[in-house]
Amino acid sequence: MGSRLQKTALLAATFLILATIVGAAFAMWSETLKINVIIVTGEVDVEWSDYWHNDTIEKPEANLDVTTVNISEEEYDDGDLVKLKVEINNAYPSYKVGIYGMVDNIGTIPVKLESAKLLYDNKSIDLTLCTWYDLDFDGDGEPEVNVHLELSDDGDGDGIQIDPDSYDTYELVIHIKQEALENTTYTFELQLTFAQWNEVT
Repeated sequence: MGSRLQKTALLAATFLILATIVGAAFAMWSETLKINVIIVTGEVDVEWSDYWHNDTIEKPEANLDVTTVNISEEEYDDGDLVKLKVEINNAYPSYKVGIYGMVDNIGTIPVKLESAKLLYDNKSIDLTLCTWYDLDFDGDGEPEVNVHLELSDDGDGDGIQIDPDSYDTYELVIHIKQEALENTTYTFELQLTFAQWNEVT
């Protein structure tokens, strides 16, 4: 009899404990934390903000300016100057001039120079800064022009990176060689491509 009573008491106690646990589970309070995420992307945007050349009057004592250089604005994209036109008139062998272009970062993302290409006569040449490149327009193995591209003014002192609201200035040196022909027009195009800073090695 005592054993039966103990079993009943044990069963009742077990039921009471289970009921308490279940009751506690149903009585648990909770609160949920949330994060509302809004992502607004930035913009990669550069433009030519200024430009000039270092052509000088060859014979100032006679006020004789043999070669003239003119830089004009040729193409805009969404109001940003993206292409310059350089005209060098009456050039001659050994003539050399530096063309300067200031690149402004008017976007919100830092950029780096990703590539520099020179296009002429259906050819494309990848340029490395501070290296001379010969341009052989008539294919006779004797270049008529050579060019040199360099970072002339590093606005932030951080190499080819341009932070927002900052600039870098590049200089393109154009040299007319002895093999250049008289009364001849030579044309080429320089393309500088800038990309977001973390994608350029």
